[in-house]
Amino acid sequence: MQITKIEKQKKDKKRYNIFLDNVFAFGLYEDSVLKFGLRTADELEEQKIQEIQEYDEYEFGKKIAYSFLAYKSRSRKEIIKKLSQKKISSLTIEKITDLLEKQKYVDDKMYAKNYLENKLTHKPVGKRLARLKLLEKGIEKEIAENIIDENYSGDKEFDLAGEILKKYQKKVKYKDAADKKNKCYRHLISKGFDYEVVSRLLSV
Repeated sequence: MQITKIEKQKKDKKRYNIFLDNVFAFGLYEDSVLKFGLRTADELEEQKIQEIQEYDEYEFGKKIAYSFLAYKSRSRKEIIKKLSQKKISSLTIEKITDLLEKQKYVDDKMYAKNYLENKLTHKPVGKRLARLKLLEKGIEKEIAENIIDENYSGDKEFDLAGEILKKYQKKVKYKDAADKKNKCYRHLISKGFDYEVVSRLLSV
């Protein structure tokens, strides 16, 4: 097949339309056109076309990932979700995430550690909710459990619940003692604290 036209796209000036045998075939970013030295009248075989398109997608995906990571650290699952939304193929996504892990831009263990430490500093939660949040971020269960054990050693969860309870009691009004205990119980449970911890705290 022969390249009969290379045309700059109107909406994206860095992207080009490639025509083969006078028919639109695919779009490529400027970097890919330059990388393969594509010119009108060049002959392309199917294997070469596939190589060019795979390269283009890989480079495009990397740019999206690096830009996504520029704001804050992300888990592997978050990167995968972002790239999937951009219609990047699963094979290319795997290559990109593997590269990011080798470059230490993506490290789920460090991500989980920083995420939980920041969470406990600014908006404390109990073990149950912390575990759920980490799993939602795509952190493997074993990693999540280890990070939680490190951050909730001893009576840490009980102490955190006590701090939250003190703040909550200052903001909320109660009808009577039973109503007070009931509202406090529900509030602490909603914050992800274990039932045993909450019951122990409210019985003090």
